[in-house]
Amino acid sequence: MSDIVTTFDDKVGVGEMKKLMRAMEADTSGRFPPSAVFHYALRTDDREAAALEHGINVTARVPDGTLVGYMRIVTDQAYIYYIVDVMVHPGYQGSRIGSTMVQAALTELKRRGFIKVLLTAIPGKEEFYLRMGFKPTMSPVLALRGEDYVT
Repeated sequence: MSDIVTTFDDKVGVGEMKKLMRAMEADTSGRFPPSAVFHYALRTDDREAAALEHGINVTARVPDGTLVGYMRIVTDQAYIYYIVDVMVHPGYQGSRIGSTMVQAALTELKRRGFIKVLLTAIPGKEEFYLRMGFKPTMSPVLALRGEDYVT
């Protein structure tokens, strides 16, 4: 882990995101298929580029620059921050990359003076976030999924 660099990164490329997502999709060891979590069917290169441009990106890279961890923070740039798309390459899971990225984000968001930091945990991963100080909310989280929306 000491060779992996975690940083706030505004130079994340669509191609390297697609490569990381393909690695995530190939991993079938989890309870939930990554395609259902990351909504691959709805992602396009143009939309991915826009998301990378407008979110706060936290990355983990090995010495050769390869992206092995990623998380996006969606925000109003003032009060509310929402952590989404937390990914760690299957070959690097268990190396504390995810917790290092989340802790780096929380340190920066505390510096900014947040009101709330929200995230949606994959069922079974709640304990991971509870250890970092997250708490269940008073309200249920409701979602309208693009794949299920019919016009």
